[in-house]
Amino acid sequence: MTSEPPRVRSHLARLPGYAPVVPLAERAARAGLDPEDCLKLDANENPYGMHPKVREMLSEALADPHFGSIYPDPNQTDLRAALSRYTGLDPSMIVAGAGADELLDLTLRALLQPGDSIITCPPSFGMYPFLADVNELQLIEVPRDDRFALNGDPLMTAVEESGPAAIVVLTSPNNPSGDLVPRELLCEMLGRGATVMLDEAYIEFAGREASAQDLLREFPRLVIMRTFSKWAGIAGLRLGYALAHPDLVASLIKIKQPYNVNQAAEVAGIAAIECADEISEQIETIRSTRDKLYDALLDIKGLSPLPSHSNYILVGVDPRIGAGLQVHDRLAAVGVFARTYSDPLLTNHLRISVPRDDQLDTLLERIGSVL
Repeated sequence: MTSEPPRVRSHLARLPGYAPVVPLAERAARAGLDPEDCLKLDANENPYGMHPKVREMLSEALADPHFGSIYPDPNQTDLRAALSRYTGLDPSMIVAGAGADELLDLTLRALLQPGDSIITCPPSFGMYPFLADVNELQLIEVPRDDRFALNGDPLMTAVEESGPAAIVVLTSPNNPSGDLVPRELLCEMLGRGATVMLDEAYIEFAGREASAQDLLREFPRLVIMRTFSKWAGIAGLRLGYALAHPDLVASLIKIKQPYNVNQAAEVAGIAAIECADEISEQIETIRSTRDKLYDALLDIKGLSPLPSHSNYILVGVDPRIGAGLQVHDRLAAVGVFARTYSDPLLTNHLRISVPRDDQLDTLLERIGSVL
């Protein structure tokens, strides 16, 4: 008999783990502030929160004495039908998950063997190297240029050298830089037979016309990931979906956890689709506020914001006023919680989520007070 606990697989024991955002209450407590007086701008959530009609639909569902006591539909029939109306694609091309993260992981496990590769273009979403580590995949990184635009020629070289046993994982708009994947580059990769997993978590903020979903029928090796966390304001309910060739979707449905989307998330997702036009008005306000924030940041000495197609702005920080982490900590002390990074490429940068329009002046005043 041994007193030692069971050991996890060696490659998992070595992992650094994913660095999520710290909860608002905890960050406010550290700063000695009331959470209500703080601006939580570190996770790109919808600053207006869940739409009232979505909240109303959830309340009605909760009034049903059977709600939550029976398993949800494993085939996601109603949800996929609603997503079909929203995207214009057949339900056979859609599968939902507990956030897009689940579907990113599921798709990588479905398509790749341990030792295969994913190609990413840092700086980008930290979940990609995390999933590569968890699934024992080789991570091929093709860094972006000094303005964080994709380097097309080196990326195509990596695609050619890696062959079919690799998946290119890109975000459009990119998190954290906010730029879109050029359509010509995407088509060139797909045209050469690459499998591309395109994360469109923020596509509603760029405009759905910027989506690549119209390429799905032409390129069966394209997989698109989306989420309700950002545009629909239901990040806490965990709901995302993938758009892909029907054969891949059928396989993903077969191997996913049977009841992976809970009933509350399903109700909220369908409700969000039903009032998508009204939520689009919120999104237009966020886009307008984003542009005003960008213009204001341009006028602040020592800050260099990048143009963004999303609901956040990546801001370069002049080392003469402090490293990104130092400015981040100064802002946190006055109740502005932004996102900082350990990635060496982002040492002198902060990512700031777009606040509500009525919070913009407060944000700018607090930024000015610490610089």
